[in-house]
Amino acid sequence: MHYRNVCRIRMPDRLHPVELSVMSNKPGRTNAAKRPPPTRTQLLPLSAATVRTVSLRNHLALLAMRNGYGSAEHISELIKTLYLTYFICDPNRFEPPVETYLAAEAILKAFIREPVAPDAWHIDDLRCKSIEAILCAHDTQLATTPLHRITEARRRLDHSLKKGCFPDLQAIHTPCR
Repeated sequence: MHYRNVCRIRMPDRLHPVELSVMSNKPGRTNAAKRPPPTRTQLLPLSAATVRTVSLRNHLALLAMRNGYGSAEHISELIKTLYLTYFICDPNRFEPPVETYLAAEAILKAFIREPVAPDAWHIDDLRCKSIEAILCAHDTQLATTPLHRITEARRRLDHSLKKGCFPDLQAIHTPCR
């Protein structure tokens, strides 16, 4: 007996879209909605030169704030870096701890909420420690994290900013009761 003929199933030439969604493994998704797999470039971290450039820009912004030469642009750069670092982190393991993120967020958001005199763009050394820890963690992330994860974190941050607000880390980490 020839098994070749027994196992043949005739498939229609064209399937209706409803039939496609029924056949997929995930409910409600068609093949057209799937994301393509990451490219080789997206699976690698940023180049060393790019990491140095971004790191220098961030650390100079903090240095300007520490020395009293800061501005709204420096605060903007630091707060975006704070949220980007947070979004890149593994949600089950924050390095530095979540409390450091919350402290840095409070310090930076104070400049946004309250009007600041032109000569008052200053963060003292004690309050700089938490922001410095975030910047060091971000440097490590940029050097080791695949580009697709950084891009996804940037997309999440941009989505929040387009809504006209910064993410609220305190609200994210408040346990539901």
